[in-house]
Amino acid sequence: SDKYHRYGKNLRMYYKHWEELNHPFNMFFDWLDVKGEAAGNALPNLPGCPRSQLDSDTVRYIMIPEEREKYVLTINICDKDNSNIFYDSRKKRVRTGPDGWIFVLRDGEIYASQKVTCVLGKAKQRFHHSSFFGGKAVAAAGIIITDDNGKLTRLYPHSGHYRPGESHMQRMLYFLQQLNVDLNSFEVDMQQIVHVSREEPPRKKIVTDDKDSTVKRVKKTVSIYLKSASFVACYLAHKAHMIGQGTFVQIHNVRHSRARSVKEVLIAIDDGGFWNRNMTNS
Repeated sequence: SDKYHRYGKNLRMYYKHWEELNHPFNMFFDWLDVKGEAAGNALPNLPGCPRSQLDSDTVRYIMIPEEREKYVLTINICDKDNSNIFYDSRKKRVRTGPDGWIFVLRDGEIYASQKVTCVLGKAKQRFHHSSFFGGKAVAAAGIIITDDNGKLTRLYPHSGHYRPGESHMQRMLYFLQQLNVDLNSFEVDMQQIVHVSREEPPRKKIVTDDKDSTVKRVKKTVSIYLKSASFVACYLAHKAHMIGQGTFVQIHNVRHSRARSVKEVLIAIDDGGFWNRNMTNS
């Protein structure tokens, strides 16, 4: 990993260039920061991302536990309508706005904050999902959206660093359920869980008036597929049960068996020999 915590998008440009050079010095960071300069060569410097930009554009990593505690959220259940209200460490209601806050779940605590995606102005470093625990593993990650009262309305399993999957969502929904949060009170984006195709491609060419074209990344939120959290929890639970029962293995066997009759299908999925024995006897 990068000890300087430089922005991953910029590092990828240098990594691709390193691959094009056939992996000099065998180790990427040796080539990028150390051995080339020690051998009397200038440090790599790409026109698309000058060295000064690479080294100055960094992601903040919180390494002090006391500092991390400032980002812990608490959830209170309102007695009147059983709604969930999110509070920050200063006991103020969390109002994320439409873009939401990034969050991670670890050690039974939710850590959340606004995402800082540029280093202009007062922001000296970016603040991403990896910032909370220095890129270390977490139980879940994504984006939460609350209304003006601090009530959770949406949950997105979106994180470029952690790439949250079904297990992340299961842990997060289970965690909220254990806090008595009503899973019918908010929605979850199932776009990645059920593999819904986006209305627009992930990267889209934008042509300007002077006919120059640039590639613009399309946000995941453009094609969200919302379902109630209770529906998502049931879907994931049933899917896990079917995996445990070997249902998907049987479906896979049927698809590759080229069966032409019900009898051939039953034989294809007959792991214990039940159907084979009964058909033989009959």
